[in-house]
Amino acid sequence: MSSQLAGAAGRHLTAAAEHPQGLLPIRIREDVLQQTLSNGFARPAPEGLIPAQESAGQPSATDQSAAGRRHPYAGSAGGTYASAGGDVPGARRYVITHTGFLALLSDSQRRALTSAEPDGLLPSKVAWQTYAKLAKFRLVHFLDDDGNSYPDDGDTGVGRPPRRPYLTELGRSVATSATTNN
Repeated sequence: MSSQLAGAAGRHLTAAAEHPQGLLPIRIREDVLQQTLSNGFARPAPEGLIPAQESAGQPSATDQSAAGRRHPYAGSAGGTYASAGGDVPGARRYVITHTGFLALLSDSQRRALTSAEPDGLLPSKVAWQTYAKLAKFRLVHFLDDDGNSYPDDGDTGVGRPPRRPYLTELGRSVATSATTNN
């Protein structure tokens, strides 16, 4: 059963689904984090997943704030903050789970994911909007006739797109999870 998430929890899970490593944002309210964890939508990130951060006072590559500005971090207890570099000892990061991905998907997105052919090719009847969203969540990528992977279908609006949507390894895992949990 598909459940659309609303509010902060949905926004944070969507950000994690689009993140290359599946990480939830650093800044997340404790109550939203607890709701996300208790529903099984996220779990603590495995050790070694997160690259070493810059020293305190140095903004990270993804941080657009001024050096030294302080940000709350995921799992902070009542107003504890992490530095912009993210180097606070004990700061914990979280990743989206298969259950979290499934909670974000609409019924048509879930059907597309679970109806892929054995080689991972999505059915031709799947709308481009559906596979585009799955690609944004890293569940689908596009292959050309030579088997090269691309982030989009290469559609120019003239004729059929030159690339076809296939499940990624993550997409296969989430699809398997969807079929075993029904």
